[in-house]
Amino acid sequence: MVVHIAECVLGVFAFDDEGRMLASKQFPRDVVEVAGRLASIQMGTPTEEHRELIAKLVEKGSLEFTLESELLVSRLRKEFRRTKFEVQLPNRAGEILRTKFKEIAKEMGFEEADKLAREVTRILTRQKLRAEAARRDKLVIRAINMLDKLDKFANILSSLIREWYSAHFPELDRLVPEHQPYLKLVLELGSRERFTQAAVKDVTELSDDDAARIAVAAMSSLGAPFDELDIKTLKGCAREVIALYEFREQVAEYIDGLMAQVAPNLRTVVGSSVGARLISLAGGLKELSRSPSSTLQILGAEKALFRTLRTRSRPPKHGVIYQYPEVRGAPRWQRGKIARALAGKLSIAARVDAMSGEFVGEKLVADLKARITDIKTKYKEPRK
Repeated sequence: MVVHIAECVLGVFAFDDEGRMLASKQFPRDVVEVAGRLASIQMGTPTEEHRELIAKLVEKGSLEFTLESELLVSRLRKEFRRTKFEVQLPNRAGEILRTKFKEIAKEMGFEEADKLAREVTRILTRQKLRAEAARRDKLVIRAINMLDKLDKFANILSSLIREWYSAHFPELDRLVPEHQPYLKLVLELGSRERFTQAAVKDVTELSDDDAARIAVAAMSSLGAPFDELDIKTLKGCAREVIALYEFREQVAEYIDGLMAQVAPNLRTVVGSSVGARLISLAGGLKELSRSPSSTLQILGAEKALFRTLRTRSRPPKHGVIYQYPEVRGAPRWQRGKIARALAGKLSIAARVDAMSGEFVGEKLVADLKARITDIKTKYKEPRK
């Protein structure tokens, strides 16, 4: 005979296939005690009531049980080795407790069962919210979102300053394509008349040739003259955007430190930035660890995936992991294979970080490098 076991705020109950109650073990009628037991059950830890109930039924000859929790089944199999436990969701006991809760409570002489259930639910919800707020991987998500916003705002403001300053020195926009050295030149030198080769070299890390080209362009510029107030205002704007870039670097360092705590294996394999984005896209480290490698491979490519489903075009081979240098720099016929190999290692790294905390990052990197070398050797040329 198969015995079905389930729990509620009243205790642990066992029913047969016909719905007859075979045995039960009540929880103490204390809100905090009941909440603690149900929280343990959610984490996969059997209560003493579980152990006593099962031991009693085993003595009577019952050797097959079903429960609704895979975690509980896993733990109980280790404790009762000669007994068979299976996961069944929902099982017969759970269905009965959910549909006949009031009748069972009344039979037990518990008139305030509904009130107890409400109070226990309130405590468990508060505990869950508190635990959720304390999850460090949630800080990773917020920080990487902040980093993306900082990048966006800094780029927008830099482009506006370029457009503004180009009225005075239009040639500089082409000669200095990167935002930060451009902003430093505007802040430190201001008027184009001050753009000598030596001055440009002092302000930036540009080569002698680049500095010379900028100096020549400044002398023959077609831009309009700016007065002192124009230059002062532009310098103030450049100063603030440079400060934004500096703050962006602080946030990036903070993310790197967080990733070292939260997901050291993920960080070692793919770096802090990509690792943090994967955690953000999945909704958390635990959520990422539950994702198959095929899903992880295309995280961040949702738009392309929906387009594939709509138009039946080729599916994307990679999402945010395209930022990994070996994927981005590979020939197109190798890229999908390298992305798949990387996703496999990242899946392992995420599971280890979420579950055991053991550091296996260096081994994963070594295995990944060997696999990438193998791919590059086997697939030197595209298929004809």
